[in-house]
Amino acid sequence: MYIRSKRIYTPEGCVKGILHLEDGKIVDILNYNARVMSDIDADDLRIIPGIIDTHNHGTMGYSLMGMDNQTEEDKEKVFRGYLKGLASQGVTACLPTADHNMFKAIVNVCKGDIDGARPLGIHSEGPYLNRVGEKGIDTGHPDIDLKYVEEMYNDSEGMLKLMGVAPELEGSRELIEYLTSKGVRVAFTHSNMNYHEALEAFKWGITVTTHTANVMAGIHHRNMGGLGACLLNEDVYNELICDGLHVSNEMIELMLRVKKDPYGKFMMISDNVPMAGAPVGRYNLGGMGLEVNIDEKGYCLSDTGRLCGSTVPVIKGIKNMVENVGVGMKNVIRMASENPAKVYGATNKGRIEAGMDADITIINDDYDVLYTLVEGKVVYDHKKDTDIFNNTFLDMFKL
Repeated sequence: MYIRSKRIYTPEGCVKGILHLEDGKIVDILNYNARVMSDIDADDLRIIPGIIDTHNHGTMGYSLMGMDNQTEEDKEKVFRGYLKGLASQGVTACLPTADHNMFKAIVNVCKGDIDGARPLGIHSEGPYLNRVGEKGIDTGHPDIDLKYVEEMYNDSEGMLKLMGVAPELEGSRELIEYLTSKGVRVAFTHSNMNYHEALEAFKWGITVTTHTANVMAGIHHRNMGGLGACLLNEDVYNELICDGLHVSNEMIELMLRVKKDPYGKFMMISDNVPMAGAPVGRYNLGGMGLEVNIDEKGYCLSDTGRLCGSTVPVIKGIKNMVENVGVGMKNVIRMASENPAKVYGATNKGRIEAGMDADITIINDDYDVLYTLVEGKVVYDHKKDTDIFNNTFLDMFKL
């Protein structure tokens, strides 16, 4: 396959040329004027490495949460729809962030052919979290049960790659040591730890910080909080939601200035829920008794303007970072593709260069995804794949 473009983003910068793909790999970038027939003429479009989203609970009307009463067959169908939905948003690889009851379905789907984003493993955000709201009300948390964690790991058949925990919970150090012995990364997640407590917990084996700045003690000039520890620790990798709402653009700029080697340590994520990609309109979120609005920018908001879940995919975070925060595309690509590939062992992904997997996303100047290729296979074509959103979700929740 040959793809011609004047804007191909490589680790060295943006180049003009023809991508030569064969057997799922990038063979070379040929001279733009080479006499070959292009399979995709992306002349004025931008070709970037496929996005790797390592924190995503659902998208396009498909959910990896609350599937307890579904059959394994139904779960597998949902998971396939989810992977296709991710592909429509430029994601070529992911860590599906799933409830334990989805693990077996994920494993089964991954044993066969996939038409969509490629799972690199499984991410479990919890269940051992210590979320306290802005008013400081502790809603409780389950006690850590190492036997249950062992069951989770076994059910994943080795696919569990990341698990979040609030390290102040009793038994968390033993949990961290168990998971790291199995090659599972552990994330600092939904925690009330202060600065010094968090730095100590990182020594136990924590290497990732979940949606950094969100659901953790923030920075105060007399108390740096967990967020300060996440930024001043040089070794941990930091997830970051870059939609401009979960973390303001001014705070994103501050975080990038504080972190040493920020473009080597931050990983862009969506933290999306099933409402991501929903058409503009009003929705009733079922058992939550909450009516919300999806606006023209894709945000899910209450009538008062309160953010109700993360619904903007990473590609729109890329747009925000480039157009509003002022970060160059080269560095944004590192955060969206290269860094997560490195952290989760997918060393053959995340960059456009010879020998790498042919995972690429083709976008226009409005950051709309037009084509997504995984290992050289077109898994999303905007001209053909026009009905991606889960219509069952619309039937149930759209008002």
